[in-house]
Amino acid sequence: MVRIFNASLLTILALFLAACGGSSPPPPSSITLTVDPGVGFNAAAYQVGSGPWQTLNLSGSPLTGTFNLNGETKYGVAVRCSSLVVRVIQATAGELPNPKLACSASAPSTVAFTLNLSVASSLFASGDQVCVNSGNCQPAAASMSIALNLTPGTQDLLVTLQNGSAVKVAKVLKGVSVSAGGNHSASLGTSDQLPVVNLSLPTPPAGYTLSGPGVGVLYLSAGGAQGGVNASLTSYRPVSGFSSGDLYGAIAAATGSNASLSSLEAFSGGAPILSLPAPWASSSLTVNQTAHPSVSGLSRSEADLRWYKLYLQIPAQIYYTAFVSKGWLGSTTTYALPDLSSPLGYVAPSSGSGSFELSAFFSNKAALALGPGTTSPQAGDYLREAKVSTSSFSLGGGSISLP
Repeated sequence: MVRIFNASLLTILALFLAACGGSSPPPPSSITLTVDPGVGFNAAAYQVGSGPWQTLNLSGSPLTGTFNLNGETKYGVAVRCSSLVVRVIQATAGELPNPKLACSASAPSTVAFTLNLSVASSLFASGDQVCVNSGNCQPAAASMSIALNLTPGTQDLLVTLQNGSAVKVAKVLKGVSVSAGGNHSASLGTSDQLPVVNLSLPTPPAGYTLSGPGVGVLYLSAGGAQGGVNASLTSYRPVSGFSSGDLYGAIAAATGSNASLSSLEAFSGGAPILSLPAPWASSSLTVNQTAHPSVSGLSRSEADLRWYKLYLQIPAQIYYTAFVSKGWLGSTTTYALPDLSSPLGYVAPSSGSGSFELSAFFSNKAALALGPGTTSPQAGDYLREAKVSTSSFSLGGGSISLP
């Protein structure tokens, strides 16, 4: 797989493509928070309007908790996981009526399974490999038995024939029934080798360099198969067997000094046109170096601005992520991470150093940046991120400017 994109956006892409659910209903009179996966969950809290944060009791599987809005439109939800991890969403009910936060996931139970594969000899050469879901790679041969460890149940599998990171053939096997000790037989034939599609590269702004330089392309089927399908840094290999409900995701990224720009788009074929967001203006943001820092300068004016994301990391003390929506902020250009040490039961750090990041997210849909359970992505949906960061965040060190 051609690795040209940053890891954080790749994670968002997996959520972006795997999201489920329908269009957003009218704003509700109550909010239900879902925490899934919930491994390591410690505590939850909520806020109505600009009122105080209160403890929220969660129960069930997955964990859920409900509170009334009492006529307000703005709310906040938060969780603490694994002692030191804090995650917050502050939004309006119209933007996000079904908030979802995650702790950790338990390792899935897998079973041994064998894929028996025949490959047309004209397709492969010395050094080629066959991979399943971008892993489990083995030297290509006319007849192969590929040992896999998969979750049991019916699922799709992506099989690629590739030389290094260049995919020569990609085929999805639909509806494979996986059980302990089971097997499935399939083939890669010449008809599965579809023509390469070339991609246009976005132009990075001054001071930024395109990663790669190229565009990464990921395939994800409705049945859970996923993997990279780049034929080169500037092209991809369409997947044989692609059908309704499947999507591709194209990713481009550029880096600057303590800053990055990323763009991804869901599409069902052809060559998508990727655009990078505008960068943050130099020194446009001011951050105070406290345990719950405030940021001024949140004045992005793009029509498709949806969220700001803040992330504070003081190693071994706190790992704090907050998403705050455009609607929640309104005309306000300053935001502070809420002090939730009381309702969530953590100790705010008083000294130490770490890192701080701030991102603006842009999308044609309000909820896409927050992942599954919010909205169903479709071809043409996009998500863009403009991020700034510092690895020299020191508690008590006064204010700093970014980028």
